[in-house]
Amino acid sequence: MSTIFSYNDNDFTLSHSLSDFPDPSAFHMHTHAKAELYYFVRGRAVFRIEGSEYPLESGDLLVMQPTESHLIIPNPKYPYERKNLHFNTESLRLIDPNSQLLLSVLDRKPGKHNLFKSEDFTGGGSEHYFDCMMAQDGDPRVNIYAGLIPLLNEMRRIHLSRTEKESTAIDTTEYRVIRYINKNLVNPISLDDICKKFYLSKTQLCRLFKDATGTTVWKYITTKRLIRAKQLIEAGENPTHVYATQCGFTNYSSFYRAYVKYFGCAPTKNAP
Repeated sequence: MSTIFSYNDNDFTLSHSLSDFPDPSAFHMHTHAKAELYYFVRGRAVFRIEGSEYPLESGDLLVMQPTESHLIIPNPKYPYERKNLHFNTESLRLIDPNSQLLLSVLDRKPGKHNLFKSEDFTGGGSEHYFDCMMAQDGDPRVNIYAGLIPLLNEMRRIHLSRTEKESTAIDTTEYRVIRYINKNLVNPISLDDICKKFYLSKTQLCRLFKDATGTTVWKYITTKRLIRAKQLIEAGENPTHVYATQCGFTNYSSFYRAYVKYFGCAPTKNAP
């Protein structure tokens, strides 16, 4: 994709990108340690988040909490354009110590209530907030805060008006499997256990999971556990304590190898 706008620092990664001929095979399931706001400018695409599917329309806004896996599948017949912001939720701590602005991000189940339609917003959509964040004049971080804070406040209002039963996502077997995995990341998980619970063969499980997320069951579980471990370590937890009790690894050696392979550094490097 060609880059129209880009800004990056320790707290924020803001970008505006366009592809005239998007290749669906170039997009893969991924997850972040930061939260993400994704604005769909134009194209034809389906967005998958934790096994739920959201067919997109121009002007749609999606929110992903940290570690929420997601995948965009664009239609190659149409130009694909998007704007997105990855942000560290801790960057709002001083002005929002009780995380009220983050309710739409954190106060929901993974794969649920990710989508905000343009008509949900009182101002007629969310694009002008991104325009504010991407202003060419002034300090970039000030511009981001100036657009992000009112946007999150609008999303908070919309989030609080929704009911638990409301969701624009399609509830699928894949979603129920992923929800089960997310609830049991700190516990031993086996393919046999998942298959037994959902009455699936291993072949069926692996195929539907790959189709839904673009990755394998074990890669998904490992990635989620590693990002969770990184967050805990950065918050002050001892790496030798979190790997088993809070992240589901059976021994420190396997955790250490996986951590170095994924993040490119030892767990102790992320400790305060």
